[in-house]
Amino acid sequence: MPANALERLVRRVPRASDPEAFAGHLARVSEDLLNVPRPLEAGQAVHWARRKARVLGLDPARLGHHLERGLAQTGSLGPDEAAEYRRNLATLLPGSARGSETCPPEPAALYAALCALGSETVRAVRQALGTERRVVVFLGTDAEFLKLSYDVWRGSAHASRVFYMSRLSLLGDAERRVLARTRHEVFGADGLSDTVSGGGRGGRHFAWMDNGLVASQLFLLISAARERAAAGEADFGELFTRLFRQELADGRGQAERRSGGPLTLFGTAHPLVDEVLGHGIDQGLFAQRCGALARRFRATAGQGSGDPVIVDIGANGTQPCLLLGALTAGHALSPSVLLFTSPRRSWGPDSPAFRGVPVTGRFAMAAESMKSYRTDYRGALDGAGGELAVVPPDQQLLAFFKQLAFHRAAVCERGRTG
Repeated sequence: MPANALERLVRRVPRASDPEAFAGHLARVSEDLLNVPRPLEAGQAVHWARRKARVLGLDPARLGHHLERGLAQTGSLGPDEAAEYRRNLATLLPGSARGSETCPPEPAALYAALCALGSETVRAVRQALGTERRVVVFLGTDAEFLKLSYDVWRGSAHASRVFYMSRLSLLGDAERRVLARTRHEVFGADGLSDTVSGGGRGGRHFAWMDNGLVASQLFLLISAARERAAAGEADFGELFTRLFRQELADGRGQAERRSGGPLTLFGTAHPLVDEVLGHGIDQGLFAQRCGALARRFRATAGQGSGDPVIVDIGANGTQPCLLLGALTAGHALSPSVLLFTSPRRSWGPDSPAFRGVPVTGRFAMAAESMKSYRTDYRGALDGAGGELAVVPPDQQLLAFFKQLAFHRAAVCERGRTG
């Protein structure tokens, strides 16, 4: 076993929390894993996890305890993600959701469960992207295990890139302050709602950051394109990019919202939210934020590629659709989107610009939790200006253990499929 690569991976602890550091860290982890050609058995993985615990300042003799604390994912899930994570964790580790009755997981058993989860994830990624020859770009903190699965299966650390953006990236400074301060008045005690202004359901739970001007306007554009695609007018990709260009050109949708009633889209309408959204419309915030994100994408993850495949996971596809619309409208790139999404949602037929791939809740858990970085929603509520944060040491330990398991799954899948 090439100890040098594993030693590097053990010592590799993320420190900085800016988008460039995040992308660089994942690229180096991918390289380390690719220099470990043979998959680790459970006993080997536990050995290296104990060494990682020591590097992180944790007691190696209490490995199971630290992994259990990591599994709690305290502070690392969005307000709309915790309940689904607990449900999926119960399928991964039966008995894990019984609260105070649980015992620390036996590390070898946890490794086996993570290997099984990795096998499902790598297989789904291979089936979705196995014939792809263009540059693949994974979005957000969910990119970590999608990139590692894809790169190790492909056998190249350069098989994919990462671009960090989040729901916080779409907010203006004034919006962030107001939406955070009014969240309980708008969304109630639990901070969540699945209703849309004017009636109807949104297809998922929404939280305070979803009421920002950019996110809420994109929701309306995506919903309109999906409805028209389902009616057979054209494919979703064509319809969405057309509607997006129109909105950039004349802001008609925003004007109609302003004249039609409250601007608050999710939860209970609030005058302060309406006021800050109206100010954003006056200032051209929609075009500004979309343009800034598209320029950063071109300068980083999209550099040197004219037709990247942007890959994300989610129910509504807000962030990849934003990039699809903004990059296409600027005629700088010709991207396409692959969205891993709920099997309950219809996007119409696949097209060159957009493809929706239905996935299970376990796949979503594999991508969305047990990671090295988190989007700092809690910091945003406390007034912090950043978006990214490194997870605590116990969660870093779990992410390392999961990296070893997913490496095993990807190497075995590569051997099986050639």
